[in-house]
Amino acid sequence: MRISHHYLAALVMGATGFALPTNGQEDPSRDALIVETILRIEGFDLSGSTKVQGAVKRYLKDNWGGERYLDLIERFDLKEEAPGLLRLALKKSESPAGAEAATLLASLGKGALLAETLEKEDEVAAGQAAKAIAHSGDTTLMAALPKVLANPDRPLNVRSSALAALYGKDPGSQSKLLAMVKSNELAEDLRQAASEILMLSRNPEIREEAKTIFSVAGGDYPSIAELLNRKGDPSKGKELFITKTCMICHEAGGTGINFGPGLSQIGDKLDAKALYQAILQPSEKISMGFEGWEVTLKNKIKLVGIIEETEENLTLTMIGGAKQTIEKREITSRSKMKQSLMYPGLHQLMTPEELADLVSYLSSLRKGD
Repeated sequence: MRISHHYLAALVMGATGFALPTNGQEDPSRDALIVETILRIEGFDLSGSTKVQGAVKRYLKDNWGGERYLDLIERFDLKEEAPGLLRLALKKSESPAGAEAATLLASLGKGALLAETLEKEDEVAAGQAAKAIAHSGDTTLMAALPKVLANPDRPLNVRSSALAALYGKDPGSQSKLLAMVKSNELAEDLRQAASEILMLSRNPEIREEAKTIFSVAGGDYPSIAELLNRKGDPSKGKELFITKTCMICHEAGGTGINFGPGLSQIGDKLDAKALYQAILQPSEKISMGFEGWEVTLKNKIKLVGIIEETEENLTLTMIGGAKQTIEKREITSRSKMKQSLMYPGLHQLMTPEELADLVSYLSSLRKGD
């Protein structure tokens, strides 16, 4: 149904007591109200009102990456906003907002912008593009990643991002990555990135075999009682938080992804012993609201993450923060996981000394610091 500009103006006036601007003045609060209104009107024709188009354009400019930014672009198929979407997909490549932007960019038929960025000399942007391509799931874009991986002239962080994009989510592909590692087909400088992917695999057999290959602990790991006697270095621990997979799922001190429990004030909540237990035995106590679920779709694809649901849809937030909304009719089964989404054994990517540094850093994170 086509809804006129006059009807929209009446809705706005009835809700707030003032009408749309008619004298050239711009008011962000009016623009926000217009946006909220048209998003609620089923079938609203944006092309039917130049004034509403102007309000939407101003709103998108003033609220780049905000709460309604993606909703507006998706609802009204705003392909002209592709540059802003690209910027969001790259800048927020480690967050759910960036993942949603990349997916939307591909669905609008503008995924080529990601492919172009992947080929650029700017290694930071190229690495972000690789992550965004993985979020998009677009098969054409994904086909460009093996070429990046095979090119030794590309920077390490770009190839590492391509490796994670290709093998980071699917246990089936991780079996291939494990075989590449065992047969020494993988470049030596990519082994660190491969270790993090394989140690986070949903397949327990892959995780166990990866531990035998990548463990740096040098034999049996010390007990918690022994670890408590070690004095860690918080500054080194902060660096480890960034480099040893922690920030893939947790946020601390303004760094990382808000997927698992936040750690910015964890020092006020857990003592060193409890922190060691949470890292070494993650499935012993799973925080409420962070339980993992395995969801199987009609096409046999299995997804794992934290779920939210409405009457018709289920939204799955996966490791790394990417979200995927699925119609419930496409789901054949779902089951709550008994184990934590933080798999056991990740500590073996660190020496006991490094783990002590990490726990020392986490212990230092307190309110007001």
